[in-house]
Amino acid sequence: MKSRSCYLYILPLAYEDILKIGISHDPLGRAQAFSRRYYEFFDLPRSALIEFDSRREAQARETQLHRRLRELNAVQPLTVPIRAAGETEWYRGAYASVRAEIDRDIALGHRGHIDGTAWWRDRLRIEREVLFEWSMQLFRDDVPQSLPAAERRSLLADALDAYACLDVSLADALPTDVEAWYRGYREAW
Repeated sequence: MKSRSCYLYILPLAYEDILKIGISHDPLGRAQAFSRRYYEFFDLPRSALIEFDSRREAQARETQLHRRLRELNAVQPLTVPIRAAGETEWYRGAYASVRAEIDRDIALGHRGHIDGTAWWRDRLRIEREVLFEWSMQLFRDDVPQSLPAAERRSLLADALDAYACLDVSLADALPTDVEAWYRGYREAW
């Protein structure tokens, strides 16, 4: 049985010459672990993802890159939550070297997503399918919730702002009350 694809991802920080290298079956979830506003925190047009057939294969490639870039290792940004882990996988001044390595991976036949913006948009379009139910549950105040209402609304706004930032339509994707709230939220800013 073939396992699902695993991605080697390259996430450059916005406005800094630091990038994160890692692997994940779900790069979107991983990026969100680093920042709820990952679409502003990372420079997604400069991001890249390479697909591997297995986690083992992606991990071997990741290890090669980490060893090759050891001298460029940087401190994890202070704004990244400790619980996100990956503190030794940040590099300063490595973008050109990493892009050359990615180009080699693509030449070897791995599917690559250079200028990762298209990949992130496609991934949000998949998430859009569950957005109606998720946002409705998060928005409701009439059922017990693990987070206070203000924190839930902040989480919801951050998630919906990703769609606006990446030009993915929210038309017909939200309950009417959530859509009205979000429109007001956006107008207030």
